[in-house]
Amino acid sequence: MLRQRDENGRYERCEPHHSWNANYVFSNLALYHLERHSDHHANPMRRYQSLRNFEDIPQLPDGYYGMYLLAYVPWLWYRVMDKRLMALPHIRGDLSRVNIEPSKRRISRRYQQ
Repeated sequence: MLRQRDENGRYERCEPHHSWNANYVFSNLALYHLERHSDHHANPMRRYQSLRNFEDIPQLPDGYYGMYLLAYVPWLWYRVMDKRLMALPHIRGDLSRVNIEPSKRRISRRYQQ
C-alpha cells in the first residue's frame, strides 16, 4: 500500500494498515512471528515474539508458505490479490493509494472507477 505525502513532501508515518499480515499458527511459529510484520513496521523496536496481530488491517489469504505457492502462478496471484487489495477499507478502489509498477498497469484498467 502506498503511503501518502503531506504538503512538504514527507511520507505519512508507517501504520499497520500499510502492510499485509498473515496470522497463521504454523507460519508464525516457523518464522518467529514474521507474518505479523504490520506491527513491526509501525513499532520497529518491538521484539518479534511480542508482535501483535490487528483484525482491521490487510490479511493475506494464507500463511507465507501458501503465498509462496500462489506466487508461482502469477495469473492466479493477481486474480486473488487484486480483489483483496481493491477491497481494503483504506483503498476502496482508489488507485492513488496503491503502489503500482508502471509496466503492470493492467490493474488500473480493470478497477478504474
